[in-house]
Amino acid sequence: MYAARAQKFQQRLTPIPQGRNYLRESKQLAKEFCDNTSIHGVKYFVGSNRVVIEKVWWIVVFCLSLYGCGKLIQTVYMKWDREPVIVTFAQKPTPVFQIPFPAVTICPETKVKASDFNFTRAYHLSMHPAFRRTLSEDKISKLLVMLQVCNFAFTDTSFNQTYDDHCVELLRRMSIPQHETFVACGWRTAGINCSDDFRLILTDIGVCYTFNSLSGADMLREDQLHTEFRYIEEPHSSANWSLHDGYLPGTEINTYPRRVLGAGIKAGVFAVLKANESDMDYLCGNSFQGFQVLLHMPAEYPQLLNQHFRVPLNQEVAVSVIPRMIETAESIRSYKPHRRQCFFNHERYLRFFRIYTQTNCELECLTNFTLKRCGCVKFSMPRAANVRICGIALQKCYEQATVELLEMEVKYHERSHPGFIDDCRCLPACTSVQYNTEISQASFEWKRLLPVVKQFRDELQGVQVSHLVVFFRDAQFITIKRNELFGLTDFLANCGGLLGLFMGVSILSLVEILYYCLIKPIIIWNQPEKQESLVVQVKAIEETERKNVW
Repeated sequence: MYAARAQKFQQRLTPIPQGRNYLRESKQLAKEFCDNTSIHGVKYFVGSNRVVIEKVWWIVVFCLSLYGCGKLIQTVYMKWDREPVIVTFAQKPTPVFQIPFPAVTICPETKVKASDFNFTRAYHLSMHPAFRRTLSEDKISKLLVMLQVCNFAFTDTSFNQTYDDHCVELLRRMSIPQHETFVACGWRTAGINCSDDFRLILTDIGVCYTFNSLSGADMLREDQLHTEFRYIEEPHSSANWSLHDGYLPGTEINTYPRRVLGAGIKAGVFAVLKANESDMDYLCGNSFQGFQVLLHMPAEYPQLLNQHFRVPLNQEVAVSVIPRMIETAESIRSYKPHRRQCFFNHERYLRFFRIYTQTNCELECLTNFTLKRCGCVKFSMPRAANVRICGIALQKCYEQATVELLEMEVKYHERSHPGFIDDCRCLPACTSVQYNTEISQASFEWKRLLPVVKQFRDELQGVQVSHLVVFFRDAQFITIKRNELFGLTDFLANCGGLLGLFMGVSILSLVEILYYCLIKPIIIWNQPEKQESLVVQVKAIEETERKNVW
């Protein structure tokens, strides 16, 4: 019985090599792969019926084909990595009631009442050391404040005021009262109270009034700011709206920030503005009198020094708004910000702002750079409690800081000198709304209306009046959208096409390589171990049979 079992095991055995020849086994495995693979040209590498020159020829051709395929795949990868996003137009128009009406910020060119302070006279006296002594400390303080907000660039002053921490308090106390700036206001065919809907806001050109801006609590991180004054006095909450998601479903028409039902003058906002002739100071206004106006997104903090349009006195200005909205598709939300070239609100933290926009980011970046450069900030910049306000002596410093930051931005885009701007990283917001404008104006013969509008007759004595109206030009507009230009599927498809064109490679070809490089060697090199275990069993059986025979 034992002999029969031993004979059966012997039939299952193959001759066992005395030593492992891994090189010979690898050559045999490579030859088997070349004979059976589906990759084009590889089968010509082996074969006893082929001379050496044939094999060398096919190896060279295969290497050139592999090199060309690799270079093209590298080009495809670089395109996929650097330019995965395309900006296209949306497939259907967007109604204007789905976006907020623009925030309208109005700044009077007249900064102070002449009865309180005569800027022209005080400036001329300050230019002569003998006459400067006649100015009281209060008038000198007011003059220094006015020099920071007036559009004035004639002569350098010789004041050595380094810091002016009470600048904003004095500026707000000196500003023209709101009831002396607004005559009447209206919103969507209904009259409104100007004091309730145009709220005081501090900008880089002084005290202004804004309509439809977010409140300070919604826009700013007030816990990071000082407590000396509020930048925005708007009380309305924007709980039903966010920059990236828009208005919540089911939100009523009368919500905040305000929105309109359609296009046209009757669906917009208007304001009748006035300026007292006795308060006009042409030196401070650089010969211009009237109002500076900026339309901006409600979530953006307005900066009017470099971007605004003017509303002259005794003119009627009609502003037709064409919104330009950019959205980002959900398919590229998982991309890194530098690849899609935009930030979602949670991806870019701002110290002073709750809502990320490119404008807010640039303002905070300029604030940080000015503080680093000058040791203080401009009076309108957001600041912490321990940061000081620059005085007139440092005005050139913070103006130069603005220029330097712009120069660094240019160098950053040219890849020659990243510098401080690399820390700013002020990419556009992934959802943003810009308000392009078409402006028309004509003479406003308001005095001819006084016999009809008798309630304003006494109020409009000794003043000049302007009329501003802002409205959407069209009821719908085409949204711009960031979409995926070259996704992972497209990348794999391009790579597969190139590999198939140059080498005839498919997914099964890759499986073949994996099989012959990993699975097959393991099977071959583990097979002798099984045979050795069978030999041990055979010897054990024979030894047992021998003992039984004896």
